[in-house]
Amino acid sequence: MSSRTRVISQNKSVYVSDTGWYIDADENMIEPHQLHRVDTFSFEVDLAGAREDIREFGQLARIGTLTMREINPTVSFGYYLGNGENELAIGLTSSEDFNAQMISGILTEDVASREKNIYTVIVKEGEDAFNSSAYQSQSENHDVIGFGNSVLTSYSSNFAVGEIPRVDVEWEASNVIFYTGGHSGFKNPSIDKEGARADEGVFNLPAPSTGNMNVLVLRPDDITVSFANDDITAGNLGGTNFSDMCIQSCSVEVPLSRGNIECLGEERAVAKPLEFPIDVTVSINAIVKNFKEGALEYVLTGTAGDNNTDISVDVKNDALDGVHKFTLKNAVLDNQSFSQGLDDNETVDLTFSAQIGGASTTTDGLFWSGAGTYTSAVPTSGDAVAAQPI
Repeated sequence: MSSRTRVISQNKSVYVSDTGWYIDADENMIEPHQLHRVDTFSFEVDLAGAREDIREFGQLARIGTLTMREINPTVSFGYYLGNGENELAIGLTSSEDFNAQMISGILTEDVASREKNIYTVIVKEGEDAFNSSAYQSQSENHDVIGFGNSVLTSYSSNFAVGEIPRVDVEWEASNVIFYTGGHSGFKNPSIDKEGARADEGVFNLPAPSTGNMNVLVLRPDDITVSFANDDITAGNLGGTNFSDMCIQSCSVEVPLSRGNIECLGEERAVAKPLEFPIDVTVSINAIVKNFKEGALEYVLTGTAGDNNTDISVDVKNDALDGVHKFTLKNAVLDNQSFSQGLDDNETVDLTFSAQIGGASTTTDGLFWSGAGTYTSAVPTSGDAVAAQPI
């Protein structure tokens, strides 16, 4: 165990792996996949939220406490948008021809996508985590925090003028373990429905690095936002001209709320399915240039006409053509808000939404494609059993 005065970002690196795996016949350790360009990381364990006070007549203070439900640590981290490697590693699905939703693996409860283990390694104070020689020679000074059975609860990609494109994600875990005195040889942090360790997997966190994504970071000028039907305000509501906007910022937000299914006789939730409908939103802030004719009365009288469109956020870079493409299909305009201050440019805030369809639905939902690749860390040699349900 290391002796530190503090922990700073220099000392830390973040990894992810599939949840269900077993040690193979040759006793090889699993090597989780490092996430690159991570710049924020936080987690919380709320004990009081799962606890209930036991009180009775005759005494003001409680006579005891009882944990009535699962304690689910929450994990949040963010990273600069890269080549899509991180997205694949956290369980999202790439589809260039729109034949699978961005969250299709999660929708179908695919064992390699529905939940993950997350790890963060903390090295000796004063050392860079990316110093590979020191990383191996000073392993006894390392600590690891492992989050088991983590399910993705929110994904948000953000683009703005003057800012590096980035992603923020939130997770809900079923277990958290603090390992000390090394970065390898520890058991998988995931647990089964009874709360016991789920399998006999042992992991090794390899020496972290800056990665090889063929691009340092993406830039704001790599981003293009387009509408398949930029005439949706014509003849009905009216407002800003979608074909002639100076966009200042854009975000794609995917909320993935979970509902616990609990049963009598079971200490833990037997499942944590997604809650539907899932409303994906694209929010845009732009400088107003021109308007289109229309009136609210047409919307109210049902004569508005076609008010649906597909919205695409294309990310292209000279080093990687077609790095990312987010496409929100069959989106509707939820809100447009105009504002202006003294001597300021008039701006408009637009919010569009669409609902996620089935995993293979091609007409509605959010679709994404990325240039990166990712190989699951589950062993395939020997007598290993890969990605078993937990």
